[in-house]
Amino acid sequence: MNLNEIKKHLLNISQFEILEIIDNSKSHSGHKGVQDSSNSLTHIEIKICNHLNMKKIDIHRYIYQRLEKEIKSGLHSIEIKISNT
Repeated sequence: MNLNEIKKHLLNISQFEILEIIDNSKSHSGHKGVQDSSNSLTHIEIKICNHLNMKKIDIHRYIYQRLEKEIKSGLHSIEIKISNT
């Protein structure tokens, strides 16, 4: 799993706009929950523009559904930052 695979899963979204996806794994590499992980991509940050004013919970559900396989295979943390502009 890598950042490009994450981006592919989040393509073609019409409900909101993905502005940026950042790999923050290195800054969390020593943390207890990921020490034994075989995946190098464990923490990501997703910046979103919410033009349609979707509910925050719906955005989170949508992203988690799209990344379910990656979460099961070691993606430990998804930080979602939402702006309306």
